[in-house]
Amino acid sequence: MSSAVIQYTLPDFFSLCAFNFSKPNPHLQECRAESKAWVARFNVFNDKQNAIMEKSQTTCDFLNLLFVLDHLSDDMNSKDANGTCEAFYQVMADPDFKHESNLAEIILDFRQAIIHSAKPQFFKHFLSDLKRYTKAVADEAELREAGQVLDLINFVPLRRENSAVRCCFAFIEYNLDIELPDAIFDDPIFQSVYFAAVDMVCWTNDLLSYNVEQAMGHTSNNIVTVLMREKDASVQEAADCIGVVFEQLMTRFLKDKSRLPSWGADIDRDVALYVEALTRWVGGNLVWSFQCSRYFGTANNVALLTRLVTLYPKDIEDGQK
Repeated sequence: MSSAVIQYTLPDFFSLCAFNFSKPNPHLQECRAESKAWVARFNVFNDKQNAIMEKSQTTCDFLNLLFVLDHLSDDMNSKDANGTCEAFYQVMADPDFKHESNLAEIILDFRQAIIHSAKPQFFKHFLSDLKRYTKAVADEAELREAGQVLDLINFVPLRRENSAVRCCFAFIEYNLDIELPDAIFDDPIFQSVYFAAVDMVCWTNDLLSYNVEQAMGHTSNNIVTVLMREKDASVQEAADCIGVVFEQLMTRFLKDKSRLPSWGADIDRDVALYVEALTRWVGGNLVWSFQCSRYFGTANNVALLTRLVTLYPKDIEDGQK
């Protein structure tokens, strides 16, 4: 007797998102091809991992580098994940650190590509975020090995770090050629805006990736699983909850954005640029999730138009029927 088909409806994130959705960068295809070729040059993936990466269609070298660690660490035990994550950070932080691996080679190549144009304040913020990220990925591996799923209050801080969203946000300074003083990041109102954006990306990403992850057996590091366990909820109820939280985070972001203090004309201009970039990240994450085939396979347009998702059976590793 066949199992019942389980379907759930995604929140209408595009209606809930108050930010403008900008057009794709005209250099998208060219940069995507270059970044793909760059990763392939270091031979860090097996055929299955290469196929998953192909669906991601990322353009940014750093995002591709993150996907490298993400896919490699997914199948590692806690000891191996700790060693790999430590090497990831140390190679990025110290060019004299020696580690014989393809992963170390690609990290060092990335570091050398940016270090000459990286301003000190950016690189300091980036390394701080990267250290938290690599530790959180190692912590995630330990939890996975122990079969432990955190409760919501403890999961959210971990997810903020192991998602690498904060590392990506660090590149806002680099891309815009600005440097924000530490006092900005320490300001409680700025932190509220910042973490609202982090959480909007994390919560939506977990829901949009859940179907593929549960089919592959990678469910412990996902807010959907946490909500289902903690609230004894169905997938649909968890999805609805994420929609409510997204709307609350959006409201908080807009409210506190209007309450940001002044640090002087020059810094205020850079803060405004940074906050605008946060909005583009939140909106861009939604657009990318439905444009690529990483999460919905060949049904990404159906998922976008209908918001209806059919739960894959277990072990559908490529996320497609």
